[in-house]
Amino acid sequence: MLGECPDDVPAFETGCHSYFAYLEVENIDILYEEFELKGIKLLGKIEDKPWKMREFGIETIDGHRMMFGMEI
Repeated sequence: MLGECPDDVPAFETGCHSYFAYLEVENIDILYEEFELKGIKLLGKIEDKPWKMREFGIETIDGHRMMFGMEI
C-alpha cells in the first residue's frame, strides 16, 4: 500500500483522479500481457512515446491511476 487517506473521497468517486505513480520496469511487454490476462483495467494499449519510453497505464480497484514505462 502506498498510502491511505480514510477521510478523503475515494479516487473512483471523483472520476478525474490524476496519476499518482510512474514506475520504470524491465520487460514491459510481458508485464502488459500479464495484467491483460489477469483482467486489470488497462487505460489504453501499450505504445512507444516520442519521449523514448514504451508505456501503458492502469486503474487500480480503488480508482487510482498508475503508469508503467520502459526506456526504448
